[in-house]
Amino acid sequence: MHKAAFAVSVHAAEMLAEHTGRVSGRRVALLVGAGNNGGDALWAGAFLRRRNVSVTAILLKPEKAHAAGLAALRRAKGRVASVEDGPAVLDGADLVIDGIVGLSAHGGLRPDAAALVEHVRAPVLAVDLPSGVEPDTGVVPGTPITTT
Repeated sequence: MHKAAFAVSVHAAEMLAEHTGRVSGRRVALLVGAGNNGGDALWAGAFLRRRNVSVTAILLKPEKAHAAGLAALRRAKGRVASVEDGPAVLDGADLVIDGIVGLSAHGGLRPDAAALVEHVRAPVLAVDLPSGVEPDTGVVPGTPITTT
């Protein structure tokens, strides 16, 4: 998980620097679902904090968030926001890391995740594949997150 999350953080830093040349001081929002996909996003956020990136995790199911990843983000002084505060966090983000669901997902996004996805305006980096896309077929049953 650490290697995958580190790779996500490296690509995220490249995306942040693409237009401005800066990584430090930029803002990243993490959309965090339950399980390892959310854990990857949380660990990536912790790695980005080491590069002085402001990171806020929006936990879709706080009680099911990846414990070690969440602890790492908190140790790195990353912030945690509620689903209710998610739209404001997303509005200020320079980049969004999609860790909602991973390769074992089936069906469309749940209503709380779909509502947040509608507020995404920044470029998106998906941990595995864009959330809301069926991993086996590529079918999009509902509103997926759109990546760049």
